[in-house]
Amino acid sequence: MKLKLLLIILLILKITLATRGFDFSYFQGTPSVTDLKCLKNDGFDFGFVQAQRSNGEYNPYIKQVFKNLREAGLKYVDVYIFPNVKEDARGQIYKTISKLKEDGVLTDNMVWLDIEKYEWPSSHTTNIKFIEEMIDEVENQYKGGKVAIYSSKYSWDAITGGTTKFKDYQLWYAHYDNNESFSDFEPFGGWTKPNIKQYKDTTSICGTSIDYDYYP
Repeated sequence: MKLKLLLIILLILKITLATRGFDFSYFQGTPSVTDLKCLKNDGFDFGFVQAQRSNGEYNPYIKQVFKNLREAGLKYVDVYIFPNVKEDARGQIYKTISKLKEDGVLTDNMVWLDIEKYEWPSSHTTNIKFIEEMIDEVENQYKGGKVAIYSSKYSWDAITGGTTKFKDYQLWYAHYDNNESFSDFEPFGGWTKPNIKQYKDTTSICGTSIDYDYYP
């Protein structure tokens, strides 16, 4: 009986410790403080904001978005960069990180590199070098090595051939199964355990549109 009670307590504790997050793109503009407080009150504890689009364009709303996020009480917010694979890797990262610094967005948060199947060259070697250069430039510009990878098994294998060179960086993976757990995770790229999961595709809620994310 005591063992059963202990297992129930541990299960409740595990659920309590797990947190739900969100991410949204440039196209969401600037969600209001009211909208963001709505998300917080609905159980969202952390978030990701797109800093750069796939055409290399910087998010002009991001400074105000972060101001609103902080006012709403959402302190744990990172940025993600969707690279323009047709431009120089280092150059675009330098420009984006510089602007994020100017906007006061980068404090102790992570910079996630969005590696998903979209107009990447067919050469795995070329793509791996591109990712290496992006990571190197983030670490050069934003001291502390606060860089991580967003991808999925499908995209990673298609883009890099499944390289394990980046396995020591944190992984945010995508699988839209509407399940707040890592039970579906299939190892790839040398990652045997992910850090964050994007588990639900774009959904309208609290006056904006978000993807759902899970962190245990």
